[in-house]
Amino acid sequence: MVYRFEKILLIVLIVVLGFFPIIVYPLFTGITGTPADAPGKNKETFIVSSALEQVAAVATAFVVKPVYTLTALIIAMLLWRKADLELKALKWAMLFFFIGENFCAANFLFTRNHDSYLLEYLHSLGMVLSFGFAAFAFMEGIDRHALRFSDARKSCGLAGFCRQCHKFEDVSCGLHSLFIFFGFAGAIVAMLPLVAQLHIISYNTIIWGTPYTYKHPVVYQLAEIRYYPVLAAALFLAASLTLWLKNENPLHPSKLLFAAAIGAMGFSFFRFIVFQGFRTRLVWMDFWEEITEFIYIAAVVAVLWYFRRSLFEPLPGPKSIK
Repeated sequence: MVYRFEKILLIVLIVVLGFFPIIVYPLFTGITGTPADAPGKNKETFIVSSALEQVAAVATAFVVKPVYTLTALIIAMLLWRKADLELKALKWAMLFFFIGENFCAANFLFTRNHDSYLLEYLHSLGMVLSFGFAAFAFMEGIDRHALRFSDARKSCGLAGFCRQCHKFEDVSCGLHSLFIFFGFAGAIVAMLPLVAQLHIISYNTIIWGTPYTYKHPVVYQLAEIRYYPVLAAALFLAASLTLWLKNENPLHPSKLLFAAAIGAMGFSFFRFIVFQGFRTRLVWMDFWEEITEFIYIAAVVAVLWYFRRSLFEPLPGPKSIK
């Protein structure tokens, strides 16, 4: 059951925190300095893309991306009427992913050289929300089907390891305390990209006879390795404090906060790794981003397929004795 408070919390996290960078967009663009495509700033830089790089660019843009984007939509449609909380969360993860990738496609197809900051930010927001909802679906599924941590009527799946359970004895819960630690630790680790240097990168190339400008403006990096790390750290702290200080039903809101933190940190680290690793050859940044997203959707398909009996088929009724 999702409580009214949790629904309100979810809406607030998405609307207020998700769209905050759009509200302060003039501030973002005002502190980025000279744009990467401004006259005299990397304008004459030309890098010859190898045949392999050109094939990689075309294959990921026109084959890999459409395949995983449509697959995400199909998954969302298959889960549309499912009532289980983990499947509903996964449905929204796939929907937000599909919407975000369409903003990316629109930016690629209908603007000059990926020039729309707004479309790219909405693409990023779709990924953040998708990662967050997927994290919540994973936590809820593990809790419900394996750990049974939230079920007050049953011993936790780790009871044999703990040798005692706070549900039936007057003892502290080790898993509860561990998640409080994870929240504080996650808040520290999430801030890792904050000290990374911002880079102005732009160069021209030719992809299958078509001129193209690769760039990753500073305004994108401000969201990826400045805003989202701070947001993730704040959400991890809020999750830990909720578990620590809230006496009545702290698990449900803390799971939402943990999932939101994982979504923001996951996207931030993802972009941080591919950009810092391939900023001098952005074709490989795009390539590995698309391949990783393909693997993400493939992993969702694999989980749904391997555990289809538990997730989709009703439990068998009691057998009659003849």
